[in-house]
Amino acid sequence: MYRRTIGSMIVLVMAVVFCVVGLKGCEKKAQAAEAAQPAAETPKAPEGHVVVKEEVLNAFVESPGEHFHKARQSFLKKDYKAAAEEIRKGAAFMKLQAARATAEGKKVLTVSIDELEKLAKDVEQGTVASAATLNHAFARAHHALARHHYLKAMEYKAKGAATKLGHALKASAIHLEHGFAWAGHKLEAATVAVIKDTGLVAGKLIEGGGWIGKEAGMLIEKIGVEIEKLGKMLEPAKKSSAPAPTPATAPATEPSRTK
Repeated sequence: MYRRTIGSMIVLVMAVVFCVVGLKGCEKKAQAAEAAQPAAETPKAPEGHVVVKEEVLNAFVESPGEHFHKARQSFLKKDYKAAAEEIRKGAAFMKLQAARATAEGKKVLTVSIDELEKLAKDVEQGTVASAATLNHAFARAHHALARHHYLKAMEYKAKGAATKLGHALKASAIHLEHGFAWAGHKLEAATVAVIKDTGLVAGKLIEGGGWIGKEAGMLIEKIGVEIEKLGKMLEPAKKSSAPAPTPATAPATEPSRTK
């Protein structure tokens, strides 16, 4: 009886050992098979194009505005060639956004891009008499960008993409503030509050602080109203030759209220 028990235990131990060895072998085979599989390839772009991930573009939200500031500085120094180059650079960053925009957003951005490219040509030829012409075009460019990001925010909210929603809201608020500044209009208290609140909520969404469905939805609606308000302010400048208010100094490169 004792010998039979010992024999059974030996058989059981050997079975366990074989199972462990077998599992390790299967694990190694699975790892080897996984390693042998080709990594997911980045989508190939058509000839003459490049593929840029959406999250990469988030780092360049301020880029159009930075080039607009440099363009204005060069224009005031009568370095028209440099000013034209900076305007084209700002328009180039807008083209990157147009490539990922909604149908409506792309239309708005394209109109502004065409205006900037014409402005760059006119500046280079020395036919632009006043920096106010640049200010007005830059205000409309920021308005187009604010609307584009607002439309993307609505898209991301519908998809439940919290982080992307946060980036879109932040970008929309930044361009909205810049648009008012370039247009020479002092921000109303309500507009300041919307921009500030949008920046705070956007930060929480980006940092992964959880889904803020109701609050985010209300802010999207509010910032949409402010964008429309800016658009109406800019309409007279499009329809008449009468100059719109010109800021005494160029607006700040980085809005303080959206951080």
